[in-house]
Amino acid sequence: MSAGAFDPRPHAGWLKFASMLAAFAALAAAAVLAPAWGALVVVPLAAIPISSAAMIGHEAAHGSFSRSKTQNAILLHVAFPLLTGLGASHWKNKHNRLHHSHPNVPGTDRDINLWPFAATAEDHARSGRLRRYLQRSLQPYLFWPLTLSLAFYMRVDSVSHLWSRIRRRGFERETALDATCLAGHYALWLVVPTLWWGALSVIGFYVALWAVVGLFLAMIFSPAHMGLPFVSGHSDKWLHQLETTRNLRMPRLLSWLVVGLDHQVEHHLFPEIPHMQMKRARPIVRRWCEEQGAPYQEIGYGAGLQDVTRFLATSWRYEPGVPSSEAANPGPGPR
Repeated sequence: MSAGAFDPRPHAGWLKFASMLAAFAALAAAAVLAPAWGALVVVPLAAIPISSAAMIGHEAAHGSFSRSKTQNAILLHVAFPLLTGLGASHWKNKHNRLHHSHPNVPGTDRDINLWPFAATAEDHARSGRLRRYLQRSLQPYLFWPLTLSLAFYMRVDSVSHLWSRIRRRGFERETALDATCLAGHYALWLVVPTLWWGALSVIGFYVALWAVVGLFLAMIFSPAHMGLPFVSGHSDKWLHQLETTRNLRMPRLLSWLVVGLDHQVEHHLFPEIPHMQMKRARPIVRRWCEEQGAPYQEIGYGAGLQDVTRFLATSWRYEPGVPSSEAANPGPGPR
């Protein structure tokens, strides 16, 4: 890939990460000082910089934040287990290994595990009577409200994954660091604040904040893949990524806040590209797709959210397959 698209900018990245933490601290202070009705407005605003900080950590998980493995590891553990309560090892397994290698593959890509909903007819067939009723009748209406539980569901998965790894492999250095940062998360967010504020206020703020963060993360990641084909297998890794991923057209400020995740096509083909270089990569990747006759998919952000909701209305009867264009062979990807 030419034009310096792979060149990281860690100094700018650390500055952006610090600015997100500062913005959150200011909004959290405002929520504490505001009356109850004011906190209802401020807490969702505070969820914005925390979500952005987490997505900068996502870049570190891919090793694209810096050429320094130490810097990537520090940012990953600060942004994920310490700041957000999501295990670093769980995230790298769930997101880097399973999602990026197998996007939209039922049974492998956990991002399309929509329990209690159904992403496919097979999911629907395995569900109980009550769940099948919800899937047929209420799924598109309940999906977005239930994403408010996403951050807590991922916390449970993080602890489960970490415990399973400890049982299999013992306390390795990475496992110990992950566990220490997770413990630090709950100490800093729930234990220490109760020295100044009541436990109910602290828990209420914590639950409200991370519920909104879960909704925001779902609104960023879901339209990049949901509504596109689910595949049972794909022999061409390039077409697999291109047919199951799309970019999201966003206003400039929103694009800055989502830390490059509006450029999902480039990110899935080359997760090692830093988010600050995505604009350089985009015309190169798009031109290559046009030359090879490969799809390059984009959708307006609002239309993408609507497409997710429409997909959920009928996904319970969806039968995944292999896209017909699999026979095409675009060859080596753009470099």
